[in-house]
Amino acid sequence: MRFQRFVNVRARISAVGWFAVIGGFCASQLLSAEPSPKLVQALSYTPRQSAVNYEKVADAELEKCSIEKLTRDDGTGFWITGPAGQPLRWFVDTDGDSKLDRWSYYNAGVEVYRESDTNLNQKADQYRWLSTEGMRWGIDEDEDGTIDSWKMISAEEVTAEVVAAAASRDEQQFQRLLISESEIASLGLGSLKGDTLRDRASMARKQFSDWAAGQSVVTRQSRWTNFGADKPGIVPAGTDGSDKDLVVYENVVALLEDEGNARQLLVGTMIQVGNTWRLVDLPKAVTDGGRVSDTNLFMPATFSTRGPETAASNNGGLSKTMERLIGELQEIDAKLISGGASDLAVLHSERADVLEQLVAESTTGEDRTTWIRQFADTVGAAAQTQEFPGGVKRLQSFRAKIAQIDASEDDLAYVEYRTIEADYREKMANAKESEFETLQKEYLEGLDAFVSRYPDSADAADALIQIALSAEFSGDTKAASEAYNRASERFPESPAGQKASGALRRLNLVGTRFGIGGVTLDRREFTSASYLGSPVIYHCWASWCDGCKAEMKALKQLRAKYAKTNLQIVGINFDNNPDDEGRRDAFLKTDNYSWVHLGEKKGLDGDLAVGYGILTLPLNIIVDKTGKVVKTGVHWTELDAVIEELVK
Repeated sequence: MRFQRFVNVRARISAVGWFAVIGGFCASQLLSAEPSPKLVQALSYTPRQSAVNYEKVADAELEKCSIEKLTRDDGTGFWITGPAGQPLRWFVDTDGDSKLDRWSYYNAGVEVYRESDTNLNQKADQYRWLSTEGMRWGIDEDEDGTIDSWKMISAEEVTAEVVAAAASRDEQQFQRLLISESEIASLGLGSLKGDTLRDRASMARKQFSDWAAGQSVVTRQSRWTNFGADKPGIVPAGTDGSDKDLVVYENVVALLEDEGNARQLLVGTMIQVGNTWRLVDLPKAVTDGGRVSDTNLFMPATFSTRGPETAASNNGGLSKTMERLIGELQEIDAKLISGGASDLAVLHSERADVLEQLVAESTTGEDRTTWIRQFADTVGAAAQTQEFPGGVKRLQSFRAKIAQIDASEDDLAYVEYRTIEADYREKMANAKESEFETLQKEYLEGLDAFVSRYPDSADAADALIQIALSAEFSGDTKAASEAYNRASERFPESPAGQKASGALRRLNLVGTRFGIGGVTLDRREFTSASYLGSPVIYHCWASWCDGCKAEMKALKQLRAKYAKTNLQIVGINFDNNPDDEGRRDAFLKTDNYSWVHLGEKKGLDGDLAVGYGILTLPLNIIVDKTGKVVKTGVHWTELDAVIEELVK
């Protein structure tokens, strides 16, 4: 999608459309002083994968670029060059069916990335990084834009993917790096070593989400910088009953940077399988001078952090008590998955007991933080879902206990914030309607006190946004702006701070022009300029939002009522996974909401949501016939009155 005011996201139209739109070009048709709309359109298309460094062109330089239709050894397509004649893009039909099936992107004159449609259905299903961008080759089996598996990936790139997965808490991104059952079977390992490998990979799959939520080394601002490891080694056939040579890395470390601070993540053992490298375990956080237990699978060795002056460290490991407690935790988790509703409260209480013991047994600050945060996350979630009626009291008691063991300020804040949230959600779930206002007031006072006590906590930004949202819903725009402003100024680089900046921008939209464009869900080009002369309701929604779908029924009635005024509606859909998108398409088809619908593939973390601070759905933006915003955040019950006033 293109957002003409604050963001610039462009969606690719179909490969057939490419030839229809640009097919009139011939080899001699280069751009003149004024850039061709076709060139502008061609350069607006971006890779479906975000982690690509390719050459972009500033608007002021467009007139110096050119586009040609050429036939080369690999097919017929469109060759786009930059101001110095350097190649920028090569979009090509490789099989002669007049449909584009490969899209190549260049940097410094070298092809660095390509997307391919190998099954000829006009959708990219393979993504390759090339030359200076590495050697990753991803397969997208369901063609939804998300890589499902790696056909080729280096050990260095695996560690970069691990950091990215931890930063975004993306379970799928991590899972596709782990060794699979079929790959383990192909290695020819002895039965004991094979079983050990299966167990460790299985545990990593199950525990990633909890680990990612609980760790604090990798944040959303973290950036992978390098790969650290000694040379790989060969484990010869015959070792521990194996019948094949095996190429492995042990003690692999991912080096990363977070707001100027160097950090490290122990990735551990990696195994070469064909043209890929595979993970075996969950990563572990490392601090300079710290010691990490020996997790080597094939070549036991000590591990020391890889700082400027690396020194050898002694072997370390989990204590027998810690091993026993972790085993108990895994048993309880298995029971929680398979147990009945009547068992849940008891199991959650037992799980909390074990986590408290793990906190007490932890010998490093990093381990203590991991278990403290897992306690806060899991007990808080269980309390909010009514699975653990005593959960809030347990959180309050836990908060008092960790204060006595010198837990860090960040850990104390982490637990307190989740206690506030769980307490409020639990009370609201059991409250009478007459009590809602009092509970909301107590909740906001608690958030305000939290921000005062922990002004630099990562959760303070979220608390400020909750305060701002409450003020915005009650119509107090001034108080909302003040809270959003505090969040954006104190946490400018955090996701919450950036959304707060966007919310301020949205609140100040009234009287300004609002423009949006892109490819609709039914693959047609749309720009809001086509609706100039008509009032427009921009309706932000998602299929998982019941309030959105109820509001759409009111919008349909409103459009019929004001048909003579040519009232237009533009839906902006925030579904961002295949299941939700399937439900969305079925819903639109069944209920016949036939107005224009654009899609924001990244959901509420996408450019539009961040750029305009869209924090909850539904949300309406009303624009008059000149394209200027009249009102934002309009509840559906107000829409009739606003439109009636607008069309007088």
